[in-house]
Amino acid sequence: MRDRCLEALRVLGTAVPFQMATVWACRDGRLVPAASVGRPLDLLESVPLAGGEGLRAWVFHHGRAVRIPSRGRGFRDSTLRGFLAVPLEHGNRRLGVLALARTDGEFTDEDVRRVQEAAGRLARALMRGPDGE
Repeated sequence: MRDRCLEALRVLGTAVPFQMATVWACRDGRLVPAASVGRPLDLLESVPLAGGEGLRAWVFHHGRAVRIPSRGRGFRDSTLRGFLAVPLEHGNRRLGVLALARTDGEFTDEDVRRVQEAAGRLARALMRGPDGE
């Protein structure tokens, strides 16, 4: 799984530049990092939200993307300028969360669209067995 996730992040990075990324996979009811570029990425890691702690849990629980900042609002005292997390879904099954961050600007509407498409492809790849079937 790790190799598939890293390859998906490599390909995604050519279409939507980012400096940090994590694929969070649901295992035994918990979201764990399956692969990362940089350190495992989440915001509000210690804040309890619906479905667990951190924004990854909220995105997973609600099945909705989160983009921060939105329309020019930035992070306080941080080098991050943009954060985007989208659910990894296949059919009616939620498999995890894809989280990306930028240090040089926010994510655009077009970036969100591309990341959501990539998340769908990644979810389908994760559903296939190790031999690709």
